[in-house]
Amino acid sequence: MRFGLSSVLATVLTTVILAGTVQAATQLNVNTLNKKLQETHAGWVAKETAVGSLSAAEARRMMGYNRQGVQGVEFTNVSSYTRANLPTALDWRDKGGINWISPILNQANCGSCVAFASIGVLESMVNIATGIPNINVHLSAQNLFSCGGGMCDYGWVPESAASFIQSTGVPDEACMPYVAGATGEDVACSASCADTATRVVKIASFNAPTRMVRDVEAVKQALQNGPVVTTLSVYADFMNYASGVYKHVSGSVLGGHAISIVGYDDAKQAFIVRNSWGHEWGQDGFGYVAYDDVSGVGEETWSYQMPAVSGAVALLQPSDYSYSTGHIAIKASSTFAGTASMLASVLNGNESIASKSCASPCEADLDVAAIPDGRYDLQTTAFDASGKVLGTSVRRMIYIANTSPKISVTFKGKDVDLTQPLKARVVFTINTTTSSVPMSSLQFNFKGADGVVHTKAANIVLSEMTLGWRTNLVANGTYEIWMTGHVDTNGFQNQVESQHLTVTTSN
Repeated sequence: MRFGLSSVLATVLTTVILAGTVQAATQLNVNTLNKKLQETHAGWVAKETAVGSLSAAEARRMMGYNRQGVQGVEFTNVSSYTRANLPTALDWRDKGGINWISPILNQANCGSCVAFASIGVLESMVNIATGIPNINVHLSAQNLFSCGGGMCDYGWVPESAASFIQSTGVPDEACMPYVAGATGEDVACSASCADTATRVVKIASFNAPTRMVRDVEAVKQALQNGPVVTTLSVYADFMNYASGVYKHVSGSVLGGHAISIVGYDDAKQAFIVRNSWGHEWGQDGFGYVAYDDVSGVGEETWSYQMPAVSGAVALLQPSDYSYSTGHIAIKASSTFAGTASMLASVLNGNESIASKSCASPCEADLDVAAIPDGRYDLQTTAFDASGKVLGTSVRRMIYIANTSPKISVTFKGKDVDLTQPLKARVVFTINTTTSSVPMSSLQFNFKGADGVVHTKAANIVLSEMTLGWRTNLVANGTYEIWMTGHVDTNGFQNQVESQHLTVTTSN
């Protein structure tokens, strides 16, 4: 069994490279689909999405899980209807008025959906276990995938991911940032930080509430503990899901996928799922899928049990990949009993090069004006009155840019003559340069005869990237296209534009 998926970033700034079997092209006419959904009273609405416009070849690279057996045939556990009473609804995004779910993730151009579904559940379970809903530790999906045994072209399996998290654990994102999504290439485990073992988060145990048998009550019971990892078969119409309770109506099965379930609603007869195709899909990355949908959602699930914690240190601000000039605004807290003080430290490797003491909860400005531009880690530590360390937060990966860097961006067509009419999907190669820190964002712009500028941005920028533009999604005509690069900090906004090209689309 193998998993893989793509995301909005993959369709915009990279060429999707995943494995699997596709029986038909993914593209469905959204207007036709919505008409059919209305006629059949399907209970959900479709919309244009980046993944919904994938070609058959791109979808083939996207789907990486081979679900066993004939599609549309499932076993059901009769005891599912005779179990102890459970709440009729549960949503970990709003449990007790609190959102315990970590932010939506994008794994982009790599078949790493198992790692991202697992990380999404693990991060949320840390929130729940520590009792700090906004601790939102950012854990390394790259480390889990690369060191656990996953590969971009072949995916991975949730059972192996859970076992790896239990036995070895997963470090923070700063230890091994996610880059496979931007390159589509595997990353060696050796790229992880030297002190990985001292920075990992582990689970105490895991179990599988369901194993290829539909048992809604078993999944609901597991959800009382927290979100669970699950799998499903993706049909073409799922790619265009916007809102409502999804139930397959149109299109062929495209392949398998790993996501997580974060709640349920008996009134809707549906699970609440968290996808990893970016915020554009569904309702800000989330959606409802019917208990009895043919996709098989919930037939396979994995539930994590966290070890007991006596306290936690949370670095609430800044977030990973933040850019700062002159100073860093720090927010942190500790739930360890007896916390007398905290220390926020900028680390170069394991060496502290700047620090700031504060009380708990901590709100302080950390002076970094004398630090050379570059990438660093940020961490907070809690102490008792005697100076004994009670605990540390996970590290955040940050950039310090005290000087405005010189930046440039160029692009050109890849295997395409831009002076000729463009059709279907056109690929560009992009090169960015900078004198110090990487760009904080890169934006593709195109403007037609109406003068309206349309843009799409990526927030992880490498020196070499590719861009795919589906010209069949815009009206035929003449367009001006260009790239815009940014380095934005709390001290300045640096912007550069590439050359402007005039192209014609003819589909």
